Amino acid sequence: MFEFDHFDDDIEDDDFSDAFWRWNGEMEDNIPHGYYDPDDLCDIIDIYLSLDKEEESRRAMVYAIRVHRDNEDMMYDIMLILNEYERWNDLLDLTNKYRNLDQYCTEGQRIAALLHLGMEEDAFICFGQAKKRYANDDEMLIVLYLTMAETLNDVDLYEASIHVVHEILPQIDVEDNDDFLWLLLQSYFSLNDKENVLKLCDQILAINPMDADTWSRLGMAYKDIDEKEKAIEAFEFAISLGRDDLVDQINLIYSYKENGNILKALEKTDEYLQEIPEDYVINLLAANMSMEIEAWERALKYTENILDVNSTLDFVYLYKSKCLFHLGEIRKAIKTLEKGLSKSDDTVGEIRKKLEELRRDYPEYL
Repeated sequence: MFEFDHFDDDIEDDDFSDAFWRWNGEMEDNIPHGYYDPDDLCDIIDIYLSLDKEEESRRAMVYAIRVHRDNEDMMYDIMLILNEYERWNDLLDLTNKYRNLDQYCTEGQRIAALLHLGMEEDAFICFGQAKKRYANDDEMLIVLYLTMAETLNDVDLYEASIHVVHEILPQIDVEDNDDFLWLLLQSYFSLNDKENVLKLCDQILAINPMDADTWSRLGMAYKDIDEKEKAIEAFEFAISLGRDDLVDQINLIYSYKENGNILKALEKTDEYLQEIPEDYVINLLAANMSMEIEAWERALKYTENILDVNSTLDFVYLYKSKCLFHLGEIRKAIKTLEKGLSKSDDTVGEIRKKLEELRRDYPEYL
């Protein structure tokens, strides 16, 4: 039996539930387990799987099913956990054993397991049987088709996913079920079908023209198919409609940069840095963009922001010195490099090389 301090010294007693520690202690001491409710057992299974302890998770799962065999909700929760950790063989075994449970979850999870195990023919047979079973239950039918299409995408069967979605579209109100349109968009993108991606973007937008999240997701789609101007428009709309997500601001910065509008990218960078001034990556991006257009004062500000967060980065001292040099501040440029030598490792010797060059060319500033 394993002990936690043998593989992770950082794990504390409060990292996991009391029920888990009690269960694990009983296993280590090889004593019979006491009573555990279904939620505790699901938590125990989840924790063991998160630690890649497959044998221990399976033991807890067998115990849970034996003690709470009539608890359908627990069975569904266990299936979802197995799906999350991609334990497809265990999931298939469990769904085979409980195929008669009176809800959709078992069918959907069985299909997911079969497809991930490469058993496409069996998966489509199961899908066909489930369609008949839920033919008169619109809600379950929609969830079944969504699961089938999503899983087909997950296993790179994009054309099959498209076929499944088009089969259900005439039977549903697309405005209330736009997840299917997003699935189609994903499939066509994966197939490099830009024309259909753009058509679907227009169709989705027509359904939710004032939804900030929709604009954000469309922005990512446009960005991924290299529609720079459309991506900019989408991210701008997402922000203007009240979506408070810094990721949209970052995407907007990169979109403006990739579209060649450096000044606009820097404007959006400054807005972002008002909220997250210590963001190293964005400050570095801004410094590079500023130097690209020879905006030396602006670049200097970003390099100073970076050094305020991390004063050991040798190349940033080179950046700062370069900015000062172009601003005519030769003495400060030399002092910056001297400080860089004392603060950083100068791993490739570039600071020392540049410092020697400035000292040689500008002895009057020493």
